[in-house]
Amino acid sequence: MDSEKFKQLLHRYLSGAASDTEKETIDAWYESFRELDDSEVFHGDAEASRINSQMRERLSGYWNPIRKLGYGKHLAYAAAVLALVSIAWLVHRGQNDHGLTDSNRISAEAGIGYREITTAVRQVKKITLPDSSIVWVNASSRLRIPESFGAAGRELYLDEGEAFFEVTPNPGKPFIVYSRGIVTQVLGTAFNISNYERLSRITVDVQQGSVRVIDTNQRLLANELTKAQQLAYDPHTGTYITATLTIPNAANWREGTIQLTNASFEEVALAMYNVYGVELKAADRQVDDHQYSVTIRTSHRLDETLRIICSIHQNQYRRESNEVIIY
Repeated sequence: MDSEKFKQLLHRYLSGAASDTEKETIDAWYESFRELDDSEVFHGDAEASRINSQMRERLSGYWNPIRKLGYGKHLAYAAAVLALVSIAWLVHRGQNDHGLTDSNRISAEAGIGYREITTAVRQVKKITLPDSSIVWVNASSRLRIPESFGAAGRELYLDEGEAFFEVTPNPGKPFIVYSRGIVTQVLGTAFNISNYERLSRITVDVQQGSVRVIDTNQRLLANELTKAQQLAYDPHTGTYITATLTIPNAANWREGTIQLTNASFEEVALAMYNVYGVELKAADRQVDDHQYSVTIRTSHRLDETLRIICSIHQNQYRRESNEVIIY
């Protein structure tokens, strides 16, 4: 049921015009949220205070009908509480569904609740999980965390983008990350996964300890990928390679530094988009085939970084709105 229909139903309930079936719908909905406390609905005191102010404005139109119901003090109080909770949820859900600046939200999929973490361009987030593991989420990424995380298991879904994981050891509960075509499993280690759809491969880089990687067909890709090793997997062909990292810490993007070695043009374009929000385009096939070994720093201005990139192959660039053409 969409929010507008729900609000109409709620109004009929509060005014005494709802049918028995509609009353049962509202009662069942209210029961499902009775056990939630503020920490589960709101992400911090500041957000709760902000939404509380908005709730007061939204609720002003409901108070008079409630007072005129004549159902008795108990029923009027119950209706008021229901209105408060309902409007709170509608405001909270609406803002999280449409606002990209506050991107943590609870969603439901096949009856499973998820906390979804999304990041925008030029944005990096640090998340502490219930088991004290830490996740750094790079720009333009989407990570889903089951509400049951840590209870029966420790599973995450990196649907898009890049994340660095510092995992708290727990031999009884392996830490598992699903990222498109591969599944990465660890007990306690630090590793990086890059899973941007605009790139032709998914990579797993290990900084400490070891990880095990399989594909969605349960094919073992790496039984023990260890420190300074990388697995690169092509989700389109199912092919993969392992190699030793030339850069010890592939997750330097957490500190605002992106180090690329023999990177393709599409990898450079992705880094430029994540840092500056511009689309890098190749003017011809020759430019598109170039490889780059370059360090991109978020502290540098866009024009400084473009000059460095163009100097590698003696190219030039021109900017057209939000696009930068390399030729």
